[in-house]
Parts: sequence; structure tokens; C-alpha cells
Amino acid sequence: MAERIHGVNLSGWFIPEPWVTPSLFAATGASNETELQAALGATTYNEHVRQHYETFISEDDFRRMSAIGLNAVRLQIPWYAFGSQGESEIYIPVVDYIDRAFEWSEKYGMSVLLDLATVPGGQGDSNDTASTPRSTADWHSSANGRHIALSVLERLATRYGSRPNLLGIELLDSPIMSVRKNIFTMTEGIPSHYLRNFYRDAYELVRMHMDEDKMVVFSASGHPGAWKHFMRGSQYANVCMDVHLYHYRDETAQDITGPRGLSSAIARNRRLIHEARQAGFPVIVGEWSGAAVFANASVTPEGRAAYERVFISNQLASFGDARGWFFQTWKTERRIAAWDARVALGSLERAMLD
Repeated sequence: MAERIHGVNLSGWFIPEPWVTPSLFAATGASNETELQAALGATTYNEHVRQHYETFISEDDFRRMSAIGLNAVRLQIPWYAFGSQGESEIYIPVVDYIDRAFEWSEKYGMSVLLDLATVPGGQGDSNDTASTPRSTADWHSSANGRHIALSVLERLATRYGSRPNLLGIELLDSPIMSVRKNIFTMTEGIPSHYLRNFYRDAYELVRMHMDEDKMVVFSASGHPGAWKHFMRGSQYANVCMDVHLYHYRDETAQDITGPRGLSSAIARNRRLIHEARQAGFPVIVGEWSGAAVFANASVTPEGRAAYERVFISNQLASFGDARGWFFQTWKTERRIAAWDARVALGSLERAMLD
């Protein structure tokens, strides 16, 4: 078996996010990259973003990742990775910076998982709550969204498929999938048959340019048990399911200041990984964090840090049946303790990462 993955996401580098880099969004009223470009105008936006690409992640970050025992990065890639120019929007390419990530990761003995994280029209985000506006998923009904997504995946595979330190390609980040709510209704989202057909087509395209020792990864979309009998044919090799394990949202929130909440959260991790494996796939935990609910208002900052450390170490232990994991995320401007690996993982002993 290949080396176990101890990885970290590089969120906010190629796809600006206000919780990672609030300074980029300051005084704009924008809450995502599309709104940010609309607020700043394409020229100013690209000037700001180019400077951000140049400075947010550097070689020193890769050196520090390796030094604390991390051996992989998960790169969220936008659909306009190779640049895009439309009537109302202009995006500069990010491939030069992806090239840098491969060079730096190779220098420090790390591998790279490329993750197509945005698509035209929006795939939604199964990590969000149902009330989050971003959860709207229109990609499957857009005229050319599917074509653009397949095209960028093939171009990524063509450019990076033979890189020795490519871990694999994740075909979509975390699309919201429509599932049956009851006998009469389905939840909002992308129909499961559409996702399945897209994944099959995408697999064929990327595999043409990528050896079978590189993983092709697809998202569980929050429902790992729904993928039984998928991609079971002999033509599919090294296909892996990605589950995201968060515990801070309303429907999954756990108060980890009590033993019942902590054990419930850990049991949920193990159950979802087990469901994914029962569906017939090896599993990676593509995103997880130390974020949880603290119902006790009297918890001190020191106490909170101690609880989060216990929560993180217990979660690491729960990932034993997965091929590995990617913490969310490497760095945030405000060093948010539960989300910034420099804080959350930096003080752990290397042995704990196993």
C-alpha cells in the first residue's frame, strides 16, 4: 500500500474565500470571488488576485508543512484555471502557480491532489447548510458548464498526469446531490444520474493522460452509502471516494465539552468512512477541521484550545480505515485555531498524525 496520506488543503489560494483572507474582501461587501470581481471590476480584481497568488503561499509554506509531518496537499482548482474571458468577467490563469506547487511539493517530498472545486453555474457545496445561498446548484442545467468542467479536467490531466508527485485528480469538490426525501419528494441539488454520468465521462478523459497509479477521486456528496455498484467494472482502476467530515453545522453540531458529544462526533466519522468502504471504495477524508460547538459559555480560551486539541487527536484516530486525510486548511490570515493547520496540527507530535 502507498504511503498513508497526511495532508492539508490550500484553501483560499486559487479561489479567494473571505474566511481565509478577509483582507482581500475588506470594504467590498463581497462574500465570494464572483461578487468580489463585480465589486472591484475585472482590472482591479485581477491586480489584487495576482498579488495574492504570488504571496499567499510560498516555498517556505511547503518547507513548514513537510517539517511538521505533512506529505500531501489538496489544491482547490477553479474552472478558469487556464484563464477565461467573457462579456462580464476576465480571469487570469493559475497554472503557473500550480506548476510552482508541484515543484515545491516535489522538493519537500510531498504529493499533490488536484481538486476541481468550482464549475460554471455552481455545483453547490454539500458542506454548506441548506439555508446557505451558495448551496444553489445550477451547473447541471447550464448550457456549457459540463463541457467546460470536462475540458479543464482533461487539460489538467494532460499537463500534470505524468508528474511523479501527482497523487491524483478529484473530479468535483463537494457537489450537492439530489436525494429522495420521502416517497413523493426529492431534495434540491444535482440529480444523481447526472453526477454518475459526469464522473464516468471525466474518468475516461483523465485516465487517458494519467497512469493507473494515480487516483481518480469523486465526492460522496454527504451520502457515501448512495454509491454502491458505481464504477464497479474492470475498466475502472484506483477510484477513491472523498468524504468530508465536519461537526460545526446545525445538523451535525456536537458540543465536544462533554464526553457524549465527543464520542458521538467520533462515531459519526467512523460510520461515514465505513459506509464509503461498504460501497466498495477506498476512502480519503478530503476535508475536516477542529471546529465544533462549545455550549458552555464559561469555557476559557485556554480551555477551548485544550478541547480542540483533544477533538483533533480523537478525529485523527478515527480515520484509521481511510487511506488518509487533508486538514482544512493550511493557513488563515487570522490564524483561526480550529481551521489553521499551523495552529491545530503544528503542536502535535508526528506520531499523532498516524
